Amino acid sequence: MTQTGEKYTQARRALLASGGSSGGAGDDPGVAIAWPQDSLGWFTDQAYNAILLADDEARMLSHPRVEPEHLLLAAARYGNVEWLLAGEGIDARAVHDVIAAIRGFGSKLELRPRRSPASEEVLRRAVTVAAARGVLGPSTEDLLIVLGEHELPARILAELGVSSAQVLVDAHYPVTGPPVDHALLDRRAAQLAARGIEPPSPGPMPPVFERFTAQARAAINAGAEYARRAADRWVEPAHLLFGVLNAEAGVAAAVRTRYGWHRPPAQSAEPPAYAPRATGIFTPEARRIVAEDVLIIAERLDHPALTTGHVLLAILERYAYLTIDFINALPGIREITAAVIDALPGDEDT
Repeated sequence: MTQTGEKYTQARRALLASGGSSGGAGDDPGVAIAWPQDSLGWFTDQAYNAILLADDEARMLSHPRVEPEHLLLAAARYGNVEWLLAGEGIDARAVHDVIAAIRGFGSKLELRPRRSPASEEVLRRAVTVAAARGVLGPSTEDLLIVLGEHELPARILAELGVSSAQVLVDAHYPVTGPPVDHALLDRRAAQLAARGIEPPSPGPMPPVFERFTAQARAAINAGAEYARRAADRWVEPAHLLFGVLNAEAGVAAAVRTRYGWHRPPAQSAEPPAYAPRATGIFTPEARRIVAEDVLIIAERLDHPALTTGHVLLAILERYAYLTIDFINALPGIREITAAVIDALPGDEDT
């Protein structure tokens, strides 16, 4: 799976004054925090990216709100929670499948799902749980503890064989220091309220997961590989187009073969004069293609799966970002669009 170079920021341990309460792993430190408008600034980059990814998880399932179960699914994708669950034989697809079995897919795409009050409470509770464990910046394992306290995430974990998220986290991330000092929490809250929040580094990751067919995921990954080989710092729509048009199988490959279009050569992605280290991070435009535009097209056509055809249509709808020469050798955009729509939904592996 294509990644976006997620940085696993270590939580900062607040080893302050000795003495005081040892602080249970999930105990509230007992301080009334003056919460800033948004809780995201408290979290490590790893957790911050997972929280943002939860928006995509809800969108991919066509759920109207970002609920605690979406936070669980996002946390299961990368980092500490992915590692913890893998040790129990659980991966993100298993979490996704249980959510889909319980809640199903929604009937209407919500492009901008908002976090529910329950999810906002999870984020705030994670801050206080982490503080009780001696951590000022909560990460995904702190989210997991709190999610285990909520009915649906706890049910999902139980169905997958995890009876206690708290016990699972404590076994691998034991409490090693005193609780964070209340005054430090107050100062941190004031800082966040004063300066606002900054985006995580490097995030956010692209949500190329279960709704994409195997061929579509392979094409997107190939696009990211083209960017790496060209030493381009970011993955752009043009790189995704390279990947889709070079697909070995699927809707895009069938249309390309039917109409005799030539594959763009890999060397077309020429390295720039100055080639910074490739990061694998998607530009906002490229990420929007795989996170939103493909869903809009699939809903428009009433298709559940996201294929290479849907990805190609989404890329072409952002034609302004395709500053590459070989596009001129292809038929017109309208002709390509008509040919792809005619071939959809196609037969790709889900």
